[in-house]
Amino acid sequence: MLLNIRKMRKFTCTFGDVDVDLDDPKTYEHLPQNTKELRQKMFAEIGYAFCYMNFWHKDSFEAHDGGQKERVEKLVKNFTDIERQNYDNILWYQEQIFLFQDEIENMC
Repeated sequence: MLLNIRKMRKFTCTFGDVDVDLDDPKTYEHLPQNTKELRQKMFAEIGYAFCYMNFWHKDSFEAHDGGQKERVEKLVKNFTDIERQNYDNILWYQEQIFLFQDEIENMC
């Protein structure tokens, strides 16, 4: 009997020290299940983060953001650079949104 053993791609969430498996579809059950809605959700998250960092709380990000603005910009760049290659990949979109939401969770 063969066992299907796969290695977990562990990710520790920023708040709560919760470990999740980035390859487990259960991690993304709260997200849409089609690329059109996932794409819209990611752009909404990016827009929120952009407004938060550059307009609503510009002064605090200029004074002491602890590198969060740079991390957010890196996540956005990664998303936009390789989105076209993953356009039909639902799990890729879900992972990108999950990671982005984890990064911006402490903005609000």
